[in-house]
Amino acid sequence: MASAWGIAVVAASFIVCLLELSSSHPIGGEADGGSRTPFLTEAPCTSGPLGMQSGAIPDSSLSASSSYSSSYLPPKARLNVGTDGWVPRPHQNQWFQVDLGDLTAVTGLIVQGHSGGRHYVSTFTVQYSNTGESEDWLGLIDAEGHTLQLNGNAGDGQQVTVTFPEVLMTRYIRILPTAWSAPTYRLKFEILGCRDGIVRLVDGDDALSGRVEIYHHDAWGAVCDEDWDFKGAAIVCSQLGFLEALEAKRGSFFGESELPIVMSRVSCKGTEKRLADCPFVCTSPRQCNNSREAGVICKPNSIRLVGGPNRTSGRVEVHKDGNWGTICDNDWDLTDASVLCRQLGFSDAEEATTGAHFGQGEGQVILDGVACSGSESKITDCPSFCWERTQCNHTQDAGVVCHEGNLAPSSDVDHYKHE
Repeated sequence: MASAWGIAVVAASFIVCLLELSSSHPIGGEADGGSRTPFLTEAPCTSGPLGMQSGAIPDSSLSASSSYSSSYLPPKARLNVGTDGWVPRPHQNQWFQVDLGDLTAVTGLIVQGHSGGRHYVSTFTVQYSNTGESEDWLGLIDAEGHTLQLNGNAGDGQQVTVTFPEVLMTRYIRILPTAWSAPTYRLKFEILGCRDGIVRLVDGDDALSGRVEIYHHDAWGAVCDEDWDFKGAAIVCSQLGFLEALEAKRGSFFGESELPIVMSRVSCKGTEKRLADCPFVCTSPRQCNNSREAGVICKPNSIRLVGGPNRTSGRVEVHKDGNWGTICDNDWDLTDASVLCRQLGFSDAEEATTGAHFGQGEGQVILDGVACSGSESKITDCPSFCWERTQCNHTQDAGVVCHEGNLAPSSDVDHYKHE
């Protein structure tokens, strides 16, 4: 049997390998089971090339709006591979998409044009999605909430490193050229990011539940259920952007994987930002096997912004009794909006909008006559006409424009849903 000192050394080494993870500010997750991802101010692991140049990202994961000919297909876009690059057909609304295969922390890009001529992208925007569905794409924005234009190349064959203002936790990423040196521009690039320390839920009924798996050293691993408790489950749910945990599951409740067990005796205090921040020990197949894998069921989030041009603004929707509804704009003011924006993880509100400024919602008008004092932590803590039947309709749906600022550690929110 290994000595206590030996176990401690192994555990410490593994924790170091799993990195010192930075604070996250999750603002994702839908109550109907869809999962959005947290926003980070720093990468959760050491950022590096994800595999465009090396080929770790396969050709099958690359797609584009069009290609000029069979000589300029998406696989030609690999950094430092060949001289041509990807070339689209010469018209507007071009994009290049990469499927990273799983949730990944993306920190930036290295872009390159044609090494033998003046054919390059000079500016571009970036979109990202966790599903790849048409309605699920979000765009990088600046501090004012405008689409962020990123600078690309300005000369032949040079490499330009572009660092994103925030770390994107995403599976799909798109590059959308907006200016170029010639209609038949070339694009080659590498994606920068990392995966170490990321968690996922597998084989659950929806995105709110499943077996816990953690990514480390280019592979996924499982978590042993020894000492697995509600605090550990809560950290996993928070890391995934959900409000809190409902249950910590043991005994491979969501089925057995064939992955190695990489964490055991996880002892979270409840203050950690990542599962890998929690104390744990390494294990062996003799100490824990795949019949004892840990799982969680997370609580769905209760509020989201819908119909806005970006994630900082939109119509306010509240989740109640399994359905999404809206807030009436009677007495809706900046104090109310500030409480809601802080609940969403933003620093404050810039504007409280009325008259269905961001479009009319559907379903029930859930709150009317909201009258916050400004000290509340949640909009549902504010006084309102909760007992009276509202006379409002969806022409009076309330909305907000939040100030980006420094995100607060709140996860009671869905990303904005673009309509």
